[in-house]
Amino acid sequence: MTELLAVALELAAEINRVTLASADPAEDLAFMWGPMKRLVPFAAGWLGTLDGDQRRYTTVTSVGHDRVSRAYMESEELTELRKKVGLLQRRRPLRLQDAPPRTVELPCWSEHWWPAGFREGLAVPLVAPDGRPLGVLGLHTDTASQPTAEARDAVGAIAHTVTAALDPMNSLAGLARLIHGATAAVVVDCRGAVTPLPGMATDPVLTRCPDVVPTAVDGLTDRVRYTAFLCPVRADDGRERYVRVTGLACPPGTSDDLVGLVVISPADDLCALTLRELVVLGLVIEGHANQGIAARLFITARTAAAHLEHIRTKLGASTRTAAAMLAMRRGLYIPYRLIDVRTGTSRAVTVSAGR
Repeated sequence: MTELLAVALELAAEINRVTLASADPAEDLAFMWGPMKRLVPFAAGWLGTLDGDQRRYTTVTSVGHDRVSRAYMESEELTELRKKVGLLQRRRPLRLQDAPPRTVELPCWSEHWWPAGFREGLAVPLVAPDGRPLGVLGLHTDTASQPTAEARDAVGAIAHTVTAALDPMNSLAGLARLIHGATAAVVVDCRGAVTPLPGMATDPVLTRCPDVVPTAVDGLTDRVRYTAFLCPVRADDGRERYVRVTGLACPPGTSDDLVGLVVISPADDLCALTLRELVVLGLVIEGHANQGIAARLFITARTAAAHLEHIRTKLGASTRTAAAMLAMRRGLYIPYRLIDVRTGTSRAVTVSAGR
C-alpha cells in the first residue's frame, strides 16, 4: 500500500467516525481540509451538494475561496460546464489534464481559475451507489505538477465516505426502519416527486393510488412530525385487507429539497373496527359533526351516531374526541380523501394476491 493511499484510508475512517456521531454530518466535514493537504497541497478546496433538479449546488464547506468564487462554484453556469465535460456521469476524479482537449479554454478556467492563480484542479464526483449524483469535491492548486495521478486516486478513495456522509437517504433509511415491520418506503421532495428509498422495496399502495402519498405528507409541519392512517388493499381474488401508511418529516439537517418519507407497514390490531367505522373515525378526525358525516356517507345522522357509539365501545373511549385522539395516535382511521365519494366506500388499491 502506498503512503498516500494509507493517508486516504486513515482520513476516510476519521470522516466516518466524525459524521456517524454528528447531528449535522455536512457541517462537521470542514475538519477534513487539514488532513487532505497531506494528499494534495491545494490552495483552495470546495465541497458542494447538488439540488434536486440538478441545476445548482449548495456549498457545504469551503477553504481558500472568496465569496465570489463560492458563488461561481454554486452557479448554474458552472453546473452546465460540469455536465458538458461529463463530470456528473463519472464515478472517478477528474484533473484538468485528464479532461477533454481545450477544457482549459472553458470559461471556468479562462475567466475564473487561471486569472485567480490556479494552474491545476481536481473535481471529484460524489455519486450514490444507486447512481444519484449528490455533489462535487473540488480542489485547486497553484502548480501544474499537483495533484499527481496517485494523489488523484487517493482522493477518489475518500469520495465514497464523503458521499455516504452527505447522502440524506442514509439517515432517512434509518428513520424508515424505526417503523415496526416497515416493508416499503419512498421519499417525497418539495415538488411532490416520489423517489424509492434505497434499500427499501416499493409498494403498489405508493404508486397506484395518487392520493396516498400527498395525504401522508401534506399534514407534516415543523410541529407535526408524523402522520399515520390505514389504506385498504384488495387482492386479485377480491379479499380486502389494510396496510398502515406513515408519513415522517425529514429530520433537521436533511436537504431542504426533501419534505418527508412515506412508509408502508402491516396494520396490526384494528380493535375489530369495520371499514365503515374506520371511515367515520377519519371524518371525526377531520372535524365533521354527525350531520356532516351523514351527508358525506349518504347515511342518516342517527346511523352516524350509532357508528360512533360502536366506535367508542370498541376503543374504550368515553367521548368522540377521546376516540378521535386514540385513533390518531394508533393510525386507526381511513382519510376521507381515500374514499369513493359516490359510494362512501374505500378506493382500495388492487395488488397481486401473491404480495
